[in-house]
This record gives sequence, structure tokens and C-alpha cells, in this order.
Amino acid sequence: MKQELAMSLEHSLVVHFNPQQLILICIIGPIILAVLGLFLLRKVIPPDELKQYHDIAGPFLNTIGALYGIFLALIVASTWQFYSTTYGNVIEEARCLQSLYLDSEAFPKGFRDEVRSLMRDYRDSLINREWKSIQKGESDPKTSTVLQRITGAYAHFKVTDASEAAYFHESVKNINMLQSLRASRIEDSGTGLIPFLWGVLLTGGMATICFSYLFGARKLHAHAVMTVLLTGVVCLALYTIMNLDFPFTGLVAIGPDAFERLMLK
Repeated sequence: MKQELAMSLEHSLVVHFNPQQLILICIIGPIILAVLGLFLLRKVIPPDELKQYHDIAGPFLNTIGALYGIFLALIVASTWQFYSTTYGNVIEEARCLQSLYLDSEAFPKGFRDEVRSLMRDYRDSLINREWKSIQKGESDPKTSTVLQRITGAYAHFKVTDASEAAYFHESVKNINMLQSLRASRIEDSGTGLIPFLWGVLLTGGMATICFSYLFGARKLHAHAVMTVLLTGVVCLALYTIMNLDFPFTGLVAIGPDAFERLMLK
């Protein structure tokens, strides 16, 4: 369901607008448009004439509403699973760095001091530089360079005894896992639902709301309240998807807390 996009429209909205502005664009704006559409329809077609469509519109609305609700629930569940997986990967990435730091205790002082200094630099660069970059779906070159220096230091280290060998092999595993998790984090930061799925979501939402116009409640304000509630629920679900789709930006952005808690002294 996911594909990598070079700053798609969805990603641009999340990056360039704060959560309050997004609420205006994604929820308040559509609600106003939906109510205006209802008022315009009532100007053209009086409620008594709309009653003739009730028998036909009812089953159609039930079918469309059920299908759209199921599809919407699947997308929300999918994006929540994606968000949860990304968050879990960030926690695991921090644990790999912590393990790598602790395992370096088994190596000679000169090498240990070198790699620990690099690990602290990597942690600081990740928190202060890369976390800002991944909000735009990009990696940070300086952070990449520090990680390469850590890898290079271990690549040129010569094991002298069995104890060092055991810790060395474990450290190499942690470095490989660290690189893999970082790559996944960067990739996840710039992905989103494919445009086709957004097209289905928006089309289904508009169809569901427009079909509700065909039920001519005699009191316009009552019909308007129901339209506001229906549109609000649909738009809130879409707003939730948009926030979960890019886990490092928006209202529920994943922060570098896991790395800030690391004890790298």
C-alpha cells in the first residue's frame, strides 16, 4: 500500500502546515463546503421534492456507506500498523546503539575511546540534525558520515583473543542492524499512501456526503447538523490517516526521545 514519493501533496501539507492549520484545511474547510452544498441544493430542490428519492437513495446510501466504512477502517488500520512498526524500529535502533556502546568495554582503551566518541557524535548528530531532515523524508549527510566512520573503525580492528572475538562479532551484528534500521527509518519518513488509494478515499467520502443530501429533512438546520457530523467524522478519519502516514511529522510525530535517553558517557 505504500510507495516512496518525492514530497507528495500529502507530505507537503504535513510538512508545511502545523496541526492547527491542517485541521482548518482537512476538517473545518470540507465541513463548510458540505454545508454550503446542502444549502445550494435546498435552494434548487425543495425538501418535499426530495422525498421521492428516499426509497432509492436509502439502500444506495447504506451500501455505499458500508463499503466506504470498511475500506476506511482497513486503511486506518494499515497506517496505524505502519506507524507502530516505525516506532518500534526507532526503539530497536536506539537499543542497538546502546548495546554497541556497552560492548565496546571489551576492547582496548584506545579503540574503545575512539568508537565511543564516534557513537556520541552519531547520537548527537542524529538528534540535532537528522531528525529535522527526516521530517522531509531525507537523511543527513553528516550523520551518514559518522556512521561510516564507526563502521570503518570496526572494519580495521584486529582481534587478539577469543574474548574480543565474541564481542567483536556481536558488535558487527549491531552495526549491521543499526544501518538497516536507520535505512528503514529514512525510507519510512518519506512514504505515503499511493495516489490511487487517496483517490478512492476522497471519492468515496464525497459520494457518501452527497448522497446524504437526498434525504430532505423538513427542518434545514437539523439536516445541516447531520451533514456537519457526517462530514466531520469522514474528514477526521482522513486527517488521522494523513498524520499516521508520515510518522516523523504532524500531530503524532515520533521524536528522538529513545536516543536522548541513551546513557553514552
